[in-house]
Amino acid sequence: MPHHCAVIGNPIAHSRSPEIHAGFAAARGIALRYDRILAADEADFAVIVARFFADGGRGLNVTVPYKQAAYRLCGRTTPYAAAAEAVNTLWQENGQLCGDNTDGRGLRLALQEHGISLAGARILILGAGGAARGVILPLCEAKPAALHLANRTLANAEAIIASQQLLTRVPLAAYALTDLTTRAPYDLIINATSTGLTDQPLALPANLAHCNSRAYDMQYGKSTPFLAWAAAQQITAHDGYSMLVAQARLSFQQWFPL
Repeated sequence: MPHHCAVIGNPIAHSRSPEIHAGFAAARGIALRYDRILAADEADFAVIVARFFADGGRGLNVTVPYKQAAYRLCGRTTPYAAAAEAVNTLWQENGQLCGDNTDGRGLRLALQEHGISLAGARILILGAGGAARGVILPLCEAKPAALHLANRTLANAEAIIASQQLLTRVPLAAYALTDLTTRAPYDLIINATSTGLTDQPLALPANLAHCNSRAYDMQYGKSTPFLAWAAAQQITAHDGYSMLVAQARLSFQQWFPL
């Protein structure tokens, strides 16, 4: 009987996780069934997770908007999940629900694959949700010169920076999106907002980029306002598919250790 894994979220139909994990399984000779599961709300999510593991499920990937809910369900988490207060990878050990957050390490690996150097770089992350919070510590482990967070609601960005600064010596700072017109250019600009899912406009000033800046959108599979902005600045940009593959590989290795 094949091992059962799945990705759960809302929306979920667009997810490419099944094909990615099928590739990992085929390369290892592992029989795998990997599904997409739609959870209507947080209560439905909790019921589905409990039933999945009660029925012998091997592992779950968690996507928006349930990563923080997944964290709250866990009896044990990794330091990365604890720092993010969000979980994207679930499994059970001795009847206990365990969680990890592979997003940040996946992003770091993806950026390295694209030839983007993080050491000594000035990094700007747009957004102050779970996606942004989950990548700060792993990015800081690469020793950038500074990492700044910008968000429409400044208080949300400030709260994340206050909690993450305790975990790193890299200088962190929070700004409102409207404050960015006075900032010096960044070497790397990362979009962690949901504008790619909703096609909401994303007004960013041109001064954020210099001629060698790089841009990365954590969304994937479609043109986004952020990628359009990067194109207008004539800087090299990538969508989040490479991060998806890298973080998925880390999840798969958790469920099926080498």
